[in-house]
Amino acid sequence: MKRTKFLVLLVGLIFAATACGEPEENDDNGDEGFEGGSFTVTVTNVDDGCFDGAMNTVVIPSGDSSELPAPVSIPDFADLPADLDIQFNEPFDNVTGVTFVAAGSNGLQTDGDGFEQTGVDIAPEGEDCLADMMVTADLVASDADTFTGTGTLSITSTEGDDCPAFQEGPPCSVTTTLTATRND
Repeated sequence: MKRTKFLVLLVGLIFAATACGEPEENDDNGDEGFEGGSFTVTVTNVDDGCFDGAMNTVVIPSGDSSELPAPVSIPDFADLPADLDIQFNEPFDNVTGVTFVAAGSNGLQTDGDGFEQTGVDIAPEGEDCLADMMVTADLVASDADTFTGTGTLSITSTEGDDCPAFQEGPPCSVTTTLTATRND
């Protein structure tokens, strides 16, 4: 009988310690998140998990880092979730109303499955290949003036006579490394 009471007490203490030991999701540690503003977003690297490198020149045509054609206005952390308008380089379409949500206390990410890009011309000039994909982004404020993170192009299908062979998938992912630097 004593052993049973001891085991019940021990299990109860372990349960109480586990429940009390979990950190609160929004503990008050003084971190109010990042301050928004105008940011220049640069794609610095591409990891093509779809076509063995064929997407590298589509995402970064020069082979070096590539800035988006216009700054992106990122809201204050307290104003998330929020819709952002983003202008992309060719052959990607500009997007309006992409919802970004808070991720932890110092980051933001696209909501849900991200946003769609359809009929993106991924073939060299004069060739025929269009791709459909979903795009997501995940950025973390590394300091007051810089975000770093990734953008992922989840390619779901291609159509055309000159499409590269899928290395994996579809679906498959092309991951980009992103840096956003404050303009103001």
